[in-house]
Amino acid sequence: MKIPTLLFVEEYESTLSNKVILRKDLKLVLLRFVQNNYFSNEHKIKTAEIPTFYLDKDLDIESEMERFNNFCILNSIKIDYFYNDSEYNQEVVQKFANKLNLPGSLNEEQSKIVRDKAVMKKWLNSNGYRTMQYKELLSLDDAVNFADSHYGYPIIVKWRKGLSSKEVYKIESLDELKKLNIDYSKGRFIAETYCPHLIWCIDSIVQNGKVVATFLTWLPYTNLSFAETKEKFAQITVSEKPVDIKFDGELINQKIITSLNLQNGYIHLEAFVDDNGLPIICEFAWRTPGEHMLLNHSVAYDRDIYMMLVDVMIGKEVDPIIVNGKRCVGDMFLPIQNGKIFKISGLNELKEMSGVIDGEIKYKVGDVIETKRQYTDNSGWLQVEGDSKDDVLSKMVEIYKVFYFEIE
Repeated sequence: MKIPTLLFVEEYESTLSNKVILRKDLKLVLLRFVQNNYFSNEHKIKTAEIPTFYLDKDLDIESEMERFNNFCILNSIKIDYFYNDSEYNQEVVQKFANKLNLPGSLNEEQSKIVRDKAVMKKWLNSNGYRTMQYKELLSLDDAVNFADSHYGYPIIVKWRKGLSSKEVYKIESLDELKKLNIDYSKGRFIAETYCPHLIWCIDSIVQNGKVVATFLTWLPYTNLSFAETKEKFAQITVSEKPVDIKFDGELINQKIITSLNLQNGYIHLEAFVDDNGLPIICEFAWRTPGEHMLLNHSVAYDRDIYMMLVDVMIGKEVDPIIVNGKRCVGDMFLPIQNGKIFKISGLNELKEMSGVIDGEIKYKVGDVIETKRQYTDNSGWLQVEGDSKDDVLSKMVEIYKVFYFEIE
């Protein structure tokens, strides 16, 4: 049987990209970016034998297409499947792939809807989904007028193509809004009404346009609060649908998939759940949600979700996941501060705490830290399991109480 050739977009090293590299039932070709070539020497050595094309985003698409076609001829490559997991480079790489007619690529309309939050919310509203009210901003006056006509403050001002809570601001007053130092003139930002409810992530693996697995993840703390304060953040995969969720998240994902004609991949949807148990969709994306959520799903459902997704990438039929998970599993980000580390908890001592099954401490005594305003910036993470989401959270709270990170 012919082994399929997969062109996989690798913006950075990840658990998913390392899983793809391990597969022996596909021929792998990597697509990286000249402007984002931040791979470790170890990873470069590990992938040195894999044919790799470096896309230059500063050059015109046509010349890069020609260069890629020559690359394929030189290496005797014929691409059977294309998969992109990059959020930041979604539009440019999809345009490149779509013009090459690569199977699995998105057209311009699809890629804008899954990337641009203003275009996305307009599309959601037009298809009958409830979102926060929003406005595209071209000036400070636009933001002021939005707050005045939408219940006042707080409001959210955010980069319409943002990720990891970069350039997302909760504005509490007119004075704060006036002090916000951003350039409105290029239309990069939108304003949203503030939503006080907690986020649930409703994620699905999709094969041939059909949802084959859906996972629910509870976020007891907000991404934005960790981006700003670096205190607490967690995401907990639940083993079964909680009674206070009164809607069918899988059905919502299936309707979005069908309406957008998305075929094979992973949809990551974030929704606020109101007091009536109904969703207010925050946003969705056509890519995986980051490093640890799929790892939580894998433990909770006792199935390698990464490998299941790779099967989908190469057209290998997968068995749907139709039963509830076996346990609740979450990951928590550990606090971080600016300065030179004087004292920090060790992974071995943290693993002795109840429920901890995995994790990483990224820094050591003597390291000098300069934090970033994004929720993925942390001093480490732990994976914690329990009988319920509340059990997992209570164990995480105890860990936060004893974790120490001291600077000079």
